[in-house]
Amino acid sequence: MRHIGQKTLAQPRLVPTGSNLALAQTHQRTGQALAAIWTTGVPKGIYRFATHAQLNQHSDEALAKAMSANLRQRALLRDR
Repeated sequence: MRHIGQKTLAQPRLVPTGSNLALAQTHQRTGQALAAIWTTGVPKGIYRFATHAQLNQHSDEALAKAMSANLRQRALLRDR
Protein backbone atom coordinates (compact mmCIF):
# COMPACT_ATOMS: atom_id res chain seq x y z
CA MET A 1 0.00 0.00 0.00
CA ARG A 2 1.26 3.43 -0.87
CA HIS A 3 1.02 6.20 1.74
CA ILE A 4 0.62 9.79 0.64
CA GLY A 5 0.75 12.54 3.25
CA GLN A 6 1.22 12.30 6.98
CA LYS A 7 -2.34 12.18 8.28
CA THR A 8 -3.11 9.15 10.42
CA LEU A 9 -6.61 7.81 10.86
CA ALA A 10 -7.92 7.06 14.32
CA GLN A 11 -8.04 3.37 15.04
CA PRO A 12 -11.07 1.78 16.76
CA ARG A 13 -10.66 1.29 20.49
CA LEU A 14 -12.29 -1.06 22.96
CA VAL A 15 -13.07 1.87 25.26
CA PRO A 16 -14.03 5.08 23.43
CA THR A 17 -12.80 8.44 24.67
CA GLY A 18 -15.12 10.80 26.51
CA SER A 19 -15.21 13.28 23.66
CA ASN A 20 -16.16 10.55 21.17
CA LEU A 21 -18.93 9.36 23.48
CA ALA A 22 -20.25 12.93 23.73
CA LEU A 23 -20.23 13.26 19.94
CA ALA A 24 -22.05 9.95 19.55
CA GLN A 25 -24.65 11.01 22.11
CA THR A 26 -25.25 14.29 20.29
CA HIS A 27 -25.59 12.46 16.98
CA GLN A 28 -28.06 9.96 18.44
CA ARG A 29 -30.19 12.62 20.17
CA THR A 30 -30.35 14.68 16.98
CA GLY A 31 -31.58 11.70 15.00
CA GLN A 32 -34.18 10.86 17.64
CA ALA A 33 -35.39 14.45 17.73
CA LEU A 34 -35.81 14.55 13.97
CA ALA A 35 -37.67 11.24 13.77
CA ALA A 36 -41.15 11.36 15.26
CA ILE A 37 -41.81 7.82 13.99
CA TRP A 38 -39.50 4.89 13.48
CA THR A 39 -39.92 3.68 9.92
CA THR A 40 -38.03 3.59 6.68
CA GLY A 41 -41.23 3.62 4.66
CA VAL A 42 -40.35 0.31 3.02
CA PRO A 43 -42.62 -2.60 4.01
CA LYS A 44 -40.94 -5.91 4.75
CA GLY A 45 -40.58 -8.19 1.79
CA ILE A 46 -38.46 -9.21 -1.13
CA TYR A 47 -38.39 -6.79 -4.01
CA ARG A 48 -37.20 -7.53 -7.52
CA PHE A 49 -36.74 -4.73 -9.99
CA ALA A 50 -36.09 -5.00 -13.70
CA THR A 51 -34.13 -1.76 -13.83
CA HIS A 52 -32.24 0.54 -11.51
CA ALA A 53 -34.75 3.26 -12.38
CA GLN A 54 -37.56 1.17 -10.87
CA LEU A 55 -35.51 0.59 -7.74
CA ASN A 56 -34.79 4.31 -7.44
CA GLN A 57 -38.45 5.18 -7.93
CA HIS A 58 -39.49 2.67 -5.25
CA SER A 59 -36.88 4.04 -2.83
CA ASP A 60 -37.90 7.64 -3.50
CA GLU A 61 -41.59 6.83 -2.93
CA ALA A 62 -40.80 5.01 0.32
CA LEU A 63 -38.70 7.95 1.52
CA ALA A 64 -41.48 10.39 0.64
CA LYS A 65 -44.02 8.28 2.56
CA ALA A 66 -41.76 8.11 5.61
CA MET A 67 -41.10 11.85 5.51
CA SER A 68 -44.80 12.74 5.19
CA ALA A 69 -45.73 10.34 8.02
CA ASN A 70 -43.01 11.88 10.15
CA LEU A 71 -44.29 15.41 9.46
CA ARG A 72 -47.90 14.38 10.20
CA GLN A 73 -46.84 12.83 13.50
CA ARG A 74 -44.87 15.92 14.47
CA ALA A 75 -47.89 18.11 13.67
CA LEU A 76 -50.09 15.89 15.84
CA LEU A 77 -47.61 16.09 18.71
CA ARG A 78 -47.32 19.87 18.35
CA ASP A 79 -51.10 20.39 18.36
CA ARG A 80 -51.59 18.62 21.68
